[in-house]
Amino acid sequence: MKISKKLGVFIAGISLGLFALAGCSEKESASEDSGAEEIIVSTGNDGTPYAYLNEDDEFDGYDVQVVKAIDEKLEDYTFDFIGSDFPTALSNLESGKSTMGAYEYEENDERKEKFIYGDVGYIIWDTYIVTDGDQGDAIQSFDDLKGKSVYVTTGTNQAAMAENYLKENPDAFELVYGEYTNEQVVEAILSGKVDATLAPKYQVDLYNKNFGVNFIVGDEPVHQSDAYLLFNKKADQDLIDQVNTALQELKDEGKLKELSEEYLGGDYVTK
Repeated sequence: MKISKKLGVFIAGISLGLFALAGCSEKESASEDSGAEEIIVSTGNDGTPYAYLNEDDEFDGYDVQVVKAIDEKLEDYTFDFIGSDFPTALSNLESGKSTMGAYEYEENDERKEKFIYGDVGYIIWDTYIVTDGDQGDAIQSFDDLKGKSVYVTTGTNQAAMAENYLKENPDAFELVYGEYTNEQVVEAILSGKVDATLAPKYQVDLYNKNFGVNFIVGDEPVHQSDAYLLFNKKADQDLIDQVNTALQELKDEGKLKELSEEYLGGDYVTK
């Protein structure tokens, strides 16, 4: 079902010499002047399986495909991507280089002050402590990390929750910050550079499947959350409303489940 408040007059034109800017936009209908408003979306370029550039140098991943599915429903807007690392994606959104963000954004107080959250959670992001099962038993809580080192991606909610714990428990463990790829996270744990990291279960399943490791998690998450789309504070309310409506429809229709199973290996969509 298309969602539109305007009657769009679509003018199809064939343009010679069109080309895509790598890492900037892959819009298949770039040659068509639909009259729709372009919305720039901050996402990742190396965040497998959520947001990354695939072998064809096109944006792909669960979050990217969610936005593409929204795009198919909306006539008033067309969505293009700019990719970066995680903290830069947030900076692009805050500065106005992008209007919307799709990169597994969980709720926290700092982000609520800077951005507008969408109404519809589109993936479960319960966080567990992740360790190498060949090196010992699972770690159940932050209290059990005493004296250990923990990798966190700069600017993430996982970094924030660990920092908040350390405020009340100074020097309980060491945080190692970075922009590690999946390969680097796995290598850091296997080599002993870090003892643990923080991630959802499906990320751990992908580590084990793709790299043949035996990473394990505690019995319960140390934090429960969902991921949401983010909007710049100056984003038009009509855009936010239409995106929220489209995303809820995709959830109700089973499209998000389909994408989750394809990219994450199971149904991790919020209920």
